[in-house]
Amino acid sequence: MEPRWRSHIRALSGRCGALFVAIVIAAPILGSLLLCGAAVTAAAQDREAFLAGRSINCPGCNLAGANLDRRDLTGADLSGADLRGATFSRTNLRGVNLAGANLADAPFKRRDLTGANLSGANLEGATLHRAILRGANLSGANLSGANLNVAVLTSANLQRAKLVQALLFQVEAGGADFSGADLSAALMGSARLIVAKLDAADLTFADLFEARLTNASLRGAKLTDANLYAATLLRADLSGVTGERTNLTRASMRTANLAGAVLRGADFFQADLVEADLSRADFGFSRLSAAKLFNANQTDTKFEGAIMPDNTVHP
Repeated sequence: MEPRWRSHIRALSGRCGALFVAIVIAAPILGSLLLCGAAVTAAAQDREAFLAGRSINCPGCNLAGANLDRRDLTGADLSGADLRGATFSRTNLRGVNLAGANLADAPFKRRDLTGANLSGANLEGATLHRAILRGANLSGANLSGANLNVAVLTSANLQRAKLVQALLFQVEAGGADFSGADLSAALMGSARLIVAKLDAADLTFADLFEARLTNASLRGAKLTDANLYAATLLRADLSGVTGERTNLTRASMRTANLAGAVLRGADFFQADLVEADLSRADFGFSRLSAAKLFNANQTDTKFEGAIMPDNTVHP
């Protein structure tokens, strides 16, 4: 018969083993909780220091409704911050990092955001009237319904940005990159887009009345129901653009490249297409009344049902 003391030792060993296993299982959980608590404490300290003016950095902070008037935030890191309802009167924002920040309805009128990083930021409904965004990174940003009238976007990066129904009247965007951007129903009258890139951009229902697109690239862009009345497209690259009912009345398109373009039902009334490349383009059922086609390359161009410059209907 086993001595009683040995059975006690065996039972105690079993309990200790179970306790050890429990500690091993619980340790990572406890560690995670401690790290989470430390992160929350650090974030709170960062926010307190930022609001007190002791720091200009507060990435990921909740700054909704914060008063940031007259602050110098040059080069500050506010990436991922919630800045809804914050105020920025006379705030210096040159080079600020606002990547992924929530800036819905932000009041940036006349603010200087030169070189700022706003990639992936939510700027829906923001006011950027006359704002300076020269060289800013707005790639993938949501600017739907934003007011960018008379803003400066020279050399800015707006690749894949969402600008649905945005206001871009008289915007200065020379050299800006709108490749893959959604500009559907955007109001861009008299916009200066010289040497700008709009490759594969969606310009459905966009209004580009008298816009200046000299040497601009719109390869593969969507132009259905777009208004380009009296637009300047000298030497512009529109190869492979697609669209129906595009309005190009009185557009200046000398030496423009429309090779492979499909613009059926388009209006080219009095358009200047002198020396333009129209090879392999499809202008079926379009109106080309009084259009200038002198020396235009019409190799394999389709004019089925189109009204030609002399007002005859192409068979």
